[in-house]
Amino acid sequence: MSELIFKFRKNDQIGAAGAEEDSEYLSSCYVDTGDLALLQDTNDRRQIVLGRTGAGKSALLISLKSKLDSQVIIINPEELALTYVSNSTILNFFCELNVNLDPFFKMLWRHVLTVEVLNHHFELTESDNKKTLLEIISSMFSGDSKKDREMKEAINYLKGWGESFWKETEYRVKEITNKIETSLDGEVKAQLGVNVANLGSAAKAVKKLTEEQRVELHDRGQEIVSKAQVKDLTKVISLIDTILEDRQKKYYVVLDKLDENWVEEKLRYKLIMALILTTKDFIKVKNAKIIIALRRDLVERVFRLTRDSGFQEEKYQSLYLPLKWSKSELIELLDKRIDKLVTRRYTKTKVTHHDLLPEKIHNKSISDYIVQISPRPRDIISFFNICISQATNLSRLKRNELTIAEGEYSRSRLRALADEWSSDYPSL
Repeated sequence: MSELIFKFRKNDQIGAAGAEEDSEYLSSCYVDTGDLALLQDTNDRRQIVLGRTGAGKSALLISLKSKLDSQVIIINPEELALTYVSNSTILNFFCELNVNLDPFFKMLWRHVLTVEVLNHHFELTESDNKKTLLEIISSMFSGDSKKDREMKEAINYLKGWGESFWKETEYRVKEITNKIETSLDGEVKAQLGVNVANLGSAAKAVKKLTEEQRVELHDRGQEIVSKAQVKDLTKVISLIDTILEDRQKKYYVVLDKLDENWVEEKLRYKLIMALILTTKDFIKVKNAKIIIALRRDLVERVFRLTRDSGFQEEKYQSLYLPLKWSKSELIELLDKRIDKLVTRRYTKTKVTHHDLLPEKIHNKSISDYIVQISPRPRDIISFFNICISQATNLSRLKRNELTIAEGEYSRSRLRALADEWSSDYPSL
């Protein structure tokens, strides 16, 4: 390629490090690693997209949404109002009593996911007639077989939520929490004669209790939480499976950004564990798939901090879709982006990294060198963007500019590693 044809500009880039800001390049420079086809297959158990920061988790989910559009349901954790759960005086009180709230968290996820799928399938909004929908579903199970009786029980569960069934997800989370709070608060009032709100902070309130009161409230609280309509929700999953019988209408419920601060840290681990368990339960629904993206270090932390004595991590290995990139795939990603940058302004001739970088550096071929220092998609995009910043008005980088770019990139990677592992190593 002639130097007279192409020169790097100061603000040139081959895309953004974050998939959400990378729409221009992500759609036109997509590299097929086979992972997208696996996610689309509702018969494939792999539904936890697993990888370190920058491995392409969000990019994969965005590509799924782009390809299937109306079949993909996006749930943003920040919109679930789960801070309402973490700020609940009653739930914090029973948590101090060592009541296991996992059944409640699991019920919360099942309810949210169930309603999202049903609303999407029937294309319902808040203004639609709930009675009409339930009449339609009820007519599907009008017989007296065991299956029909179970489906009627599931429908009765949906009816029991009244108008809140139609509300936004945030409203429904608060509604579910309020129902269990009412039951737990009633138990406290029966035992102590006062509401939890009048007892002060959860930790101080528990310290004031006698040992007999603690044991009694713990046992009653655990009983209430454990019986929180879990049986009915199990039947609802069977109901969804029966309703979604059309193999041409498949749905994908996607949750990303679970590693962000959408709720306080201790509760976040419990909620993610409950979501993983719920995701596993939804495998029974043949034409719907729950897909969640998680960093590998976050999964390890969740299991370490929430596991009970009978937990077996290997049972969940089959749910993982680990993102791995070969050298050829990474180089293909880089070359597609370089070609887009160059050819949209200068030439129709295909351009690759070989046209813009030295043939060798540090006694390695330029391809081996790039993959060694930037082994993930985000890394390779960030590294080449830094290379471009060192090449303003040049058409090709020399070893000196590349070495300077490597130093700047290494410093940014060190900061990124500290951010990634700060939860386990706060002083890093």
